Order: sequence, then C-alpha cells, then structure tokens
Amino acid sequence: MIKNYTDGIAFVLEGSTEKIFYLNLLKYFADIDKKIVFKKVILEEEGEIFYEWTSEMKKIIIKIYVVGTITQISNSGKWFLSKCSEKLKIPWSVYLCYDTDSPKADISKFYEGDWKRLREVINKGRTKKIVDLAASADIEDILLYDLEGICGFLNIPVPDTLTGRKGKAKMKALYRSCGATYHEGDRAENMINALNKEKIITNAPLDLQQLKKDIFGEPEMN
Repeated sequence: MIKNYTDGIAFVLEGSTEKIFYLNLLKYFADIDKKIVFKKVILEEEGEIFYEWTSEMKKIIIKIYVVGTITQISNSGKWFLSKCSEKLKIPWSVYLCYDTDSPKADISKFYEGDWKRLREVINKGRTKKIVDLAASADIEDILLYDLEGICGFLNIPVPDTLTGRKGKAKMKALYRSCGATYHEGDRAENMINALNKEKIITNAPLDLQQLKKDIFGEPEMN
C-alpha cells in the first residue's frame, strides 16, 4: 500500500445505496477541479478496495465500510481501528452515515449507548474528527430533494404529491407509476448519476458542505 497519504477519510454506511451516493458525490466534487484525480484502487493480494483523492495540496485515502444493517454499526469501530487507523498513521476523519429513526425504533437492537461506545472506540485511533451525516430519513429521502431529476430520469411528470411514509416507499411508488421497479445499490447508480448534486447539497438535512470542506481543505500538520 502506498504510504504517502496526507489524510484519511472513513465512511461507515448502512447500505450499498449510500455507498453509491457518496462515491458519486465525491466524483462530483472532483470534477470541479480538473487537476484532481479521484480513483478506485484494488489490492487483489490483500482483497481490499479503497479510493484515492489526489490534488495539489493533499493525497487522501478513502475507505468505506457498508454494515448492511443498523444493528451492526457499533462493530464498525473495530474495522476503523484495524483497517484504517492502525494501517496508516495519518489524521482520519470518520463519517457516520445513518438514519436516526433506527436507534429509537422499538424493533431495533441498536440503542443510543452504542453510539457513545462507538465514538469511544473510534477516538482510540488517529481521529481528528467524527462527522454525523445523520437524518431522520432514508437515503432515498435525500435523493428525492431532486425530485425533478428523478422524474426526468424516469421520463415522467413531477407529481403533486408522493405516496409513502419514507423515501424508499416514495421512490418505489414513483418507479411503479411508469411501470419500472426501483432497485437499491449498484442498480440505482444511473439514476443517482443523473441528479443535481448542488440541489441536494443545498437542501438536504445533511451537512454535505462539511465533506466538501474536508476533501478540499488544507492538509493537517503533524
């Protein structure tokens, strides 16, 4: 593994659709400056995939951990220590991306105390900050802040109202309205590519500007 990174960013995500969204957002940021190179790195001998952001000022390694279910997020602290902080002795920013409905839901096995313990574990590493990209919303709720873009992708008129309590149900209803089926993860990539990222950054209840500042900012001095 290349050792000359100035910074690290670790994403802890609930699902694969979140992964596609944040990678797409990083690509959007990279396209702002043609001198920036954002690329995927595959270490076949180690069975590892990560990403690199290289600019004139910094070289950032970006690692992503998709937990699959909210109840497993508390275990991501061990992943961060072993795969990120202990491997590369650089300053790390950790982004926790999750639906705040889940910890308080009656059916959830994941309670607020676990969030505190997770932060304690993460802070054992070379952690300069922990950023909560959290909202009482599905990732689809975030995507729906560009409803016009989704409808344009589906080639349907923008409806007056949306059917469904949360974003995933609303998204499925939109797709059904034109005889299509909404699929999460990689199969949502083309739709996510088509969205107006600035509209989402400006309006969504997530501090996506913080990510932009971190990725473009000056490197930390050790």
